Amino acid sequence: MITQLNRWKVLLLVLMVGLLPAACHIIEFRPDDQLLAEVYGNRLYLEDIQGVVPAGVTPGDSAAMVKRYVDRWVDQQVYTHHAKQYAIPEERDIEQRVEDYRNTLIIHAFEQAIVRNELDTVVTDEEIDAYWEEHSTHFKVRNHLVAVNFIKLPRNASGVNQIRSLYRSANENNLDQLRDLALEHAASYQIEPDQWIVFNELIKEMPLTVDDPASYLRNNRHAEITDDHYRYFLYIHDYRIRGDQSPKSFERENVRQRILSRRKKDFLQARRREMLNTAIEGNHVEVYF
Repeated sequence: MITQLNRWKVLLLVLMVGLLPAACHIIEFRPDDQLLAEVYGNRLYLEDIQGVVPAGVTPGDSAAMVKRYVDRWVDQQVYTHHAKQYAIPEERDIEQRVEDYRNTLIIHAFEQAIVRNELDTVVTDEEIDAYWEEHSTHFKVRNHLVAVNFIKLPRNASGVNQIRSLYRSANENNLDQLRDLALEHAASYQIEPDQWIVFNELIKEMPLTVDDPASYLRNNRHAEITDDHYRYFLYIHDYRIRGDQSPKSFERENVRQRILSRRKKDFLQARRREMLNTAIEGNHVEVYF
């Protein structure tokens, strides 16, 4: 679409594009300057294509890149023009929908910025406790949870008898000894009576076949299993079946996010009211209905 006769003009424009970063303090673009193409009244200027040609590209390649860009732009403008002419009445609100979507994006970016810069994201233990007191019944277990002592011990490791004598204990002194032994000898371990984990994730770590997790948890507290490479020690301090109320410690981060979500909503509503009131008080709003 760009004729051979005008290729030298394109090349000149490309060279100017390449020089823009270094000469932006010298060249001042005006709306009527460096017109590249015009279609049904829509114009494409040189400043509109800044960034199309990357640094270091040869003049010949630059001209080709600009030509391809202008050709695509011309083609799109022509096609869009005819599409608008044949739009059925029900589709004539497209521009309004596009404008609404654009405004939504602008508002979203604005809200993200003020939330990032101004919203207090510190959630105290007292706030978490208060929220839990009010909403604890809303938190239900989705996957069976357990609090356990679990040790995965290589078969040739020492300390087996000591671990065997301690792994079913809930006594804190015994648990400290068990942690020391696990740290020294175990391939992996979890010794946290107050820390909840998903039961199905735990049994992936050991050769334990469980057809009915709920039934297993109700009827078993401990297990010692050996395979060709490891010994596995499991003691279940406590459990929660799917549908039970979930433990607060397991839901702590979830509670924190809910508090922040509500705080964010209240913050944005307050800022919006404040901006509206300021606009009204400053006589920037006129309503004629």
